[in-house]
Amino acid sequence: MKTAYDFFQKYLLKNMSNADTLERMRQVISEFAARAPKIVVMKCIDGRVHGSDSKGYPPTTIRFGRTDGNKVSLDKANFWYWNRIDRAVKDAHFNTPGTPALFIAFMHHSTRGFGCASHNSNNAEALNAVEIQVNEVRKTYKESELYVMGGDTNTDIMAETLIFPGNFRIDTEDIISYCNLKNPRDVFHEFFLRNKINDVATSRNVGDQTPDQLMNGINPEIFSNFQTRLNMENYLLREITSTFNKDRGDLKRIIRPDILDYIFVTLDRVQIPVTLIGPILYQIIWNVTYALSQINIISTLSPEALEMSLEHAEELVCYGDGFETLPRNNIVLVKTDDFDALAVAKKVLEKNRKRYKQEHNLLVHINIEVCGEMMSWDDFNDNVGSRILTMLRNVDDVFGMDVAILTSYSYRDQKRFYPIKISKNDHRIVYCADVISEINSYQKFSNISLKAQEMLYKASCIGNMNRQE
Repeated sequence: MKTAYDFFQKYLLKNMSNADTLERMRQVISEFAARAPKIVVMKCIDGRVHGSDSKGYPPTTIRFGRTDGNKVSLDKANFWYWNRIDRAVKDAHFNTPGTPALFIAFMHHSTRGFGCASHNSNNAEALNAVEIQVNEVRKTYKESELYVMGGDTNTDIMAETLIFPGNFRIDTEDIISYCNLKNPRDVFHEFFLRNKINDVATSRNVGDQTPDQLMNGINPEIFSNFQTRLNMENYLLREITSTFNKDRGDLKRIIRPDILDYIFVTLDRVQIPVTLIGPILYQIIWNVTYALSQINIISTLSPEALEMSLEHAEELVCYGDGFETLPRNNIVLVKTDDFDALAVAKKVLEKNRKRYKQEHNLLVHINIEVCGEMMSWDDFNDNVGSRILTMLRNVDDVFGMDVAILTSYSYRDQKRFYPIKISKNDHRIVYCADVISEINSYQKFSNISLKAQEMLYKASCIGNMNRQE
């Protein structure tokens, strides 16, 4: 019988592997972040629309907000909502001068499966929730500091529609249909596909393969290999934005000319800061490529596997922040400030358990994401310990005793979960490890001791992974 402990052990080892890749690729991600706009994305808690993979943004480069059906309180008293946007605006002002921050509020729908449960699959209602949000945010900020858009995701294939001011739209599925695209490689010019990548570091990091080789097959390496994806995201963003800034016509040596022409029919009509055109073009191109890959993958699935891909199949509620590296449709995401969404998430898990047999309890992972160092025990208690206790009380109210809980913290630039023990007597909490067990007091705690305990935990996970291999 697979226990909650077994589930979380495997889950943490996978997280460690992804976090190690992020650490190795930190310079690559920093280069990407320096070229990309600072971006805030608001979405539904639905696990089928999880993550930044379909947008071509590495983990740590998007600030996500999630609510049930992307319905939010727009009252100025909603501190968490407005502060999330303010942080991106301030970040852009100082670190990408001349390029405003970007805000996108997404709805989602499904053509083959069930749509947004919060809106009872009513796409008009889902779009209305997005429009209300977009209009209020647009009134609050100047366009020179924050460019505001709407969006829609088809959760079947992760194809996106970007909705610009004036209701101009660029729809990935329309591009695929109009240009008769079948495979990811079809998006690019043969000159770009066949030639070796002209950046030495990127080429080395992807095994000296050509773009054509990286986009080959049903599940191409550009998407299936985490390190390759990070490198190609950075490389493509740089190639598209730098080429656009020099000579827009030269983009046709990278991207197929008919695709570019189709996109610019709309982009040329949109009122948009020129510094955002290159990054948004990159995002569109990446999404078209990603959606084509998803179309090919689901065409090979058995009826049972196809149902799990199209419909809800989440088996874990992730409550808090820092979950960007986790796979799509595996988790329901609930933000720290959204208590009501916990009840919705529980209903999703209970419904999934009836359809897909699970031997363990309902599962909840509480994670606190910190930005910066914790120098004293008070720092740790303020930023992690006390916050987990507050969130645990919310889980108590919704889930009761029929739940297994993992509690952890992570750093925003790492995404590595460090398990910790908060309550001694709560038997629902699964303790795969306790990073702070030896230093959890005023006298013993220091930043140096914390780092040492984190390194010991990392070493033990690596040892476990090596034994499994």
